[in-house]
Amino acid sequence: MNSLKISNLTFSLDDEKIIKDFSYEFVENSITGILAPVEERMSFLLKILSGIVQPQTGTVKIYGIDLFHDKEKRIQEVRKRIGFCFDRGGLISNLSIRENLLLPLDFHFPNLSPSQKIDSIMMVFGKLDIHEGLLSERPAQLHSQMFKMILLARTFILGPNIILYDNPFLDLELHYRKLVYAYIKSLRDGNGTVQIFISTSDILFEIADTILVFNHGSLVETGNWEKLLLDGKATTQRLIKQYLEAGVNFV
Repeated sequence: MNSLKISNLTFSLDDEKIIKDFSYEFVENSITGILAPVEERMSFLLKILSGIVQPQTGTVKIYGIDLFHDKEKRIQEVRKRIGFCFDRGGLISNLSIRENLLLPLDFHFPNLSPSQKIDSIMMVFGKLDIHEGLLSERPAQLHSQMFKMILLARTFILGPNIILYDNPFLDLELHYRKLVYAYIKSLRDGNGTVQIFISTSDILFEIADTILVFNHGSLVETGNWEKLLLDGKATTQRLIKQYLEAGVNFV
């Protein structure tokens, strides 16, 4: 089943074409990697898919609802099914971690009781080995690693169907990489989840069902990691070599 469909997407910034006429249908229970030169700023694609940034042309449909051109009530309903994990930033500095995590739950799920919301947070904290004492901290007090883990936790607590990751392993040491890696893999197993990521290492690319290779804003090739390693185009091979040199495998 296709829960996320993109048609003729184009996005430019400062006279630079970042995405050129991109069309694709993502299927449920899948992990998709975006492979592109770092300088091409493909994180904008994730921001478009989450509704944060609007493209110049094209449509993004989630379960048939146009993310930018439908009725506001329908758009609001579908947005709570989207989770976005920023590479860095994204927390409100003058709120505690508890308040930061409750904010999206209060907004999207006002009918949940306070105890149900805390239970959702603590369930994710348990799986990601995050100490509940951090709930009383402010974002500025957190080490970069725990800041990133809180960003991931905030993404997961909503139970989204579409999850977008901008460098999910950034700032994480081996212990937390393993936990996040396992959590991402578990979400693929029959939950109807679509997961899309950009990463600067090869770890997630190895378990991705499909990798979309972009060059100069255009989709040039698709395939799994093994296929692209063995039979990818010259452009893809050069990109993979860069990622292999930067990546750190632990499985």
